[in-house]
Amino acid sequence: MESIRKRIYLSISITVIVIGLILTKFYRPFINNSNINDFGFADTIGSLVSVVGFCFFIWSTKDYSNSEKNKHLILATILYSLVWEFFGYLKIYGTFDYKDIIAGLISGILTFMIKELIEKRLKRKII
Repeated sequence: MESIRKRIYLSISITVIVIGLILTKFYRPFINNSNINDFGFADTIGSLVSVVGFCFFIWSTKDYSNSEKNKHLILATILYSLVWEFFGYLKIYGTFDYKDIIAGLISGILTFMIKELIEKRLKRKII
């Protein structure tokens, strides 16, 4: 069962990262060049996929308990939504954008919801 879980996690990680890269490469320039207001989505793509892509990749490498996964998730959400943006605020790396903080938090919530959905479905197949 663990190999199925790991494959699912890796598939989610790769899919989310690839979608994020495609959206960054094509969608963001189109939106910016067309002066379309997409409510900041184009500017926050990286933050929206960061926690999902990272956590599911880490979870695909080893069998972690649910509490360990939740700790990873909290740590990744804090790092991607607060610490990374704080670097931008201090002008150490990138630019500060409060929308990225919100997107990072949303990414953490989505990651938790997807993880819980997968775990419930896998548990139903076992029991």
